[in-house]
Amino acid sequence: MKKIKINVGAAIITSFLCAGGVGTAQADSAASARILVGFPAGGNVDLVARLIAPDLSKALGRPVIVDNRPGASGRLAINLATTSAPDGSTFILTPGVALTLYPHTFTELRYEPFKDLAPVSNAVNWNLGLAVPSSSGIKNFADYVQSIKADPNQTFFASSSTGSGQHLAGLYLGQTLGVALEHVGYKGASEAIVALVGAQVPAAVLNIGELIQQSEAGKIKVLALFDSKRDPLLPDTPSIAELGYPQLEINGWLAFYAPAGTQPELVQAAQASIATTLNNAAVKEKLRLAGMQSASSTPEELDAKGKKEFEHWQTVIQSLPNFSKF
Repeated sequence: MKKIKINVGAAIITSFLCAGGVGTAQADSAASARILVGFPAGGNVDLVARLIAPDLSKALGRPVIVDNRPGASGRLAINLATTSAPDGSTFILTPGVALTLYPHTFTELRYEPFKDLAPVSNAVNWNLGLAVPSSSGIKNFADYVQSIKADPNQTFFASSSTGSGQHLAGLYLGQTLGVALEHVGYKGASEAIVALVGAQVPAAVLNIGELIQQSEAGKIKVLALFDSKRDPLLPDTPSIAELGYPQLEINGWLAFYAPAGTQPELVQAAQASIATTLNNAAVKEKLRLAGMQSASSTPEELDAKGKKEFEHWQTVIQSLPNFSKF
C-alpha cells in the first residue's frame, strides 16, 4: 500500500500590525480585533487562541478578543471568517481538517478553503491516539486487533465529531486491518472521553491531549499513536509505524488564517507576532502539557502544507469502500 502521511490537522487566526503601524495597511486602532474559534471555551483550540491573543494585542496596539463560535465541527466560525471584512480585524484559528478534509466529507460547505481564506501561520501540531477503557482487559494493540476480528460488538469507536480527522483515522485504521470499524460521533472530546471511560464505547480515536489525564489516572489504555515515533508525554505507547502500519501516520494541527484579500503587510506582521509567541519557552511548555507542539510557519509554508494534505485526504477517502459524504 502506498504510504500516506497525513498531517491532519489545524488553522487560523491572527493579525498583524505593529503598534507603530504598517503604513496604509494599518487598521483602526480604536476598535478591537478578534480571533474566531469554532469550538467552546476551555478546549485546546481556545487555549492556543488565548495564549496568542496578548502578544497579538501588543502588536496591533488594540484589544484582541477570542470570539468562540462553536458549531458544525468548526464550520460556523469559518463561514463567519470568510464573510468578514479583510481589514485585519478578524482572524480565525482552526484545525487543518476544516480546509483539507471537510471538502471531501461534507456535502455542503459555504466556503472554498484555498480561495476564501489567506494563510497566516501554522500554530501547533499534535498526535492522535487509539485508546480503550482499562476495564476492557485489552493490554496492547495486538489484543485490540484480535478483539475486533473476533467480536463485532468491539468494532465501534468514538471520536469528538462526525467527519473529523479522528473519525476518518478510525475508518482508515479499520480498512487497513481488514475490519469494518463503526464510528460513534460525539459533540466534543469531553463527551467522547466520558463514554470511553464508562465503557459505553469499546474504543476511541482522539487527540492525545484529550487522553493523557485519563491515561495517567489508569482509567484508559492508549494502545497506539498515529505517528512515526513515540511521544514524550506517552513514552510507553508505541507509534503506529513501529507496529507495522506506517501508512497510518496521521497528525493533527491548528493554523491561523485571515479573510481572503487581507493585505500582505497585515498577514506578515501577524505571522511575526504569532511566531514570537510560539517560540516563548513558557508558551511551549503550556502547549506541551496539553499534548501539543509549538510549530509556527510562513504563510507560504502553511499554504503548501494545506494543499498537499488536501490531496492526501482525497486519496485516503477514495480508498474507503462505500464512503458517503455527510
